[in-house]
Amino acid sequence: MTVQHSPVSLPAPSTPGARRALPLLRRTLCSASLALLLAAGPAVAVAGGVEWPAAKNTAAQVEKAGLTMLDTEQLAMHIHTTLEVFADGEQVTVPADIGIDRSGPTPRYSPLHTHDETGTIHVESAEWRDFTLGQLLTEWGTPREDTRFGAPLAWVDGRMWTGDADDIVFRDGETITLRYTSR
Repeated sequence: MTVQHSPVSLPAPSTPGARRALPLLRRTLCSASLALLLAAGPAVAVAGGVEWPAAKNTAAQVEKAGLTMLDTEQLAMHIHTTLEVFADGEQVTVPADIGIDRSGPTPRYSPLHTHDETGTIHVESAEWRDFTLGQLLTEWGTPREDTRFGAPLAWVDGRMWTGDADDIVFRDGETITLRYTSR
């Protein structure tokens, strides 16, 4: 006995049945695509093999940035800025724990730090003052020290920054974007 399989056919687009079937098909395909993406696991944002992890010598990097480690987070000044970094067009993950020293029994904090890989920069200080991108990049230990790339082009809230990116002052709610290009 031979079993014949016929291709699935949908009603012609102009018929009432097609108008009901197409949205269902779209939802089914979108759900299947989402399930496949979730099953694949989280993607790692590495630009052309570029990974810039947080510095291991946190306290020394914080001191190099002109800041002081604190035993607790201070909240007299408490703002958040988003940092996006791209190298040759590929997004680079801003690592967790920039400016946080977890080497002792309790964490110590720079007033300028990250908690996770979302690109959220936390400015948590005992006093209101200017904290700069240059200080954060010094704490990070890279990417300025990565010799594969020249100085980045920078944008603040979508507006191109014409000065030195190190001089950008963190402001609450702003997004800073850095774009590095290979030399």
